[in-house]
Amino acid sequence: MNRSTAIRLGNLLRVELERGRSQMRIAGHPRPYFLSYLLRHDEEWRIEAKFGALTVDGHETRRNCLADVRVGSYRNDQVRSGGLEDNSTDVESYGMLALPVDGPGDGLQHGIWQLTEARYREAIDDLLRRRAAELSYLDESRRLPSFERRSAIEDVRFRALPALDQDAARKLARRASAEMRRYPFIRDGAVKISAVNALRIFVSSEGSFIVECRPYRAVDYDVWYLSPQGTSLSKTRSWFVTDPNELPDLAAVKRDIKATYRRLDALAKAPVIRSFSGPVLLDPKPAGLLIHEAIGHRLEGNRLRSAGEGQTFRDSVGQQVLPEGVTVRDDPSMAHFEGRSLVGHYVYDDEGVPAGNAPLITDGVLEGFLTSRTPAGARHHSNGHGRSAHHARAMSRMGVTIVQAKDGLGGDELFRAFVEEIRAQEVPWGIRIIDASGGETSTDSYDFQAFLGQIDCAARVYPDGRQELVRGVDFVGTPLNAVRGIIAAGRRMEVDNAWCGAESGYVPVTTISPSLLVEELELQQKPSRQVTQFAYPMPWQK
Repeated sequence: MNRSTAIRLGNLLRVELERGRSQMRIAGHPRPYFLSYLLRHDEEWRIEAKFGALTVDGHETRRNCLADVRVGSYRNDQVRSGGLEDNSTDVESYGMLALPVDGPGDGLQHGIWQLTEARYREAIDDLLRRRAAELSYLDESRRLPSFERRSAIEDVRFRALPALDQDAARKLARRASAEMRRYPFIRDGAVKISAVNALRIFVSSEGSFIVECRPYRAVDYDVWYLSPQGTSLSKTRSWFVTDPNELPDLAAVKRDIKATYRRLDALAKAPVIRSFSGPVLLDPKPAGLLIHEAIGHRLEGNRLRSAGEGQTFRDSVGQQVLPEGVTVRDDPSMAHFEGRSLVGHYVYDDEGVPAGNAPLITDGVLEGFLTSRTPAGARHHSNGHGRSAHHARAMSRMGVTIVQAKDGLGGDELFRAFVEEIRAQEVPWGIRIIDASGGETSTDSYDFQAFLGQIDCAARVYPDGRQELVRGVDFVGTPLNAVRGIIAAGRRMEVDNAWCGAESGYVPVTTISPSLLVEELELQQKPSRQVTQFAYPMPWQK
């Protein structure tokens, strides 16, 4: 893809958009008041190897289009519940998202026409359903506009993105995965290398024309460890970046696999704890996960438009929700932090709005929410956080979440504060969460307002400061109790690049956080079962 082709694609979208605006009509029903296209053109490479042999060697180019057809008016259109439910795979348009990968040309224009036609009919159907629902149920957000009007933006930020060096990737995957044969209790594992060159073209009936390119690169490996006693443990390690210069070389991956094996070997021999409630010290990555799951998803403004959401912080603006000194903001315009590239970075969101800094919590006080073009309040302005994947309607999502603590403590000082808290509570021990790999949360009003973090590595810390690895638990809690229990934070901040899933799909996100000391956090048993040994050895263990 070159710059001139990208511009031609954008112009074709504009032509079809204007055709739709001027000609689209069904007798007795409203015409669209707003129309936009977000064309996603991705070139992706995937290389995977197991124990020295390639299992995946793929390269594909794909295109799809998110067409937003709105009927009614900016004041009142067909979108209900903040768009959280606009992600059905059963609608006609779902089967029309994929577009020809060559062109522009008649084939591509036909695909856009077909998709737009289906989306228009679905929009009318949604509008009728909304009006029918309002005969029985009061829409508490009816006083708010449905959609925010924005000024036109013309910005072409095309840049040529390099292809993946496939020979180098194959070599790395083969050699790094072969390294796993050295470790007797790694029973399965793989090394994966992926690269995506993502082109985004956005045009709208308001006159916007935006082109943006985003590169994503990743080296991952996963291992499955099975001890002679039947203890099963797994670990995934990921380097997820936008700058390929930050990816590890073969020696670095080998060292990391060795370190992971030693840790899994130690964890397999570690005592199991079934539950715990007491003081917890979270290292930066688990601390960021806590904030992401307990706070972040509950500050997504689109959720304030849905009656099905718990809306934990809806009436808390101006109130203390975190301890004094703790600040949380989300700024996807940040591309780097302390030399690390941030995958949550973008220049424009999926609704054509510039990415902006969203002050969420300042000195412990709730300031606002992540917002899209769906108004979350009377004096609403999108701060450029409308995001989606594939077919789902864009909703407010995290991008680059930064957690900061005023007067943060150094590592040794924070650990001493942790030990002092263990002594003050007169408990036999506290828990240090060293690593966590993911989490989930429930924000629905009909469900429990709770979150869970999957612990990969934790240690029991005694009142004398002695540490002992433990296993078998994940951290859980309710959001308000967990975050209000923060009593100290570290000074050093770490970057965690990952994927985040929600109603609008999986999107890349970054969390930057220091360590956090929590007065009380609950841990519950991790689902696990002892595994029987294999009937005979692996081939290289004759």
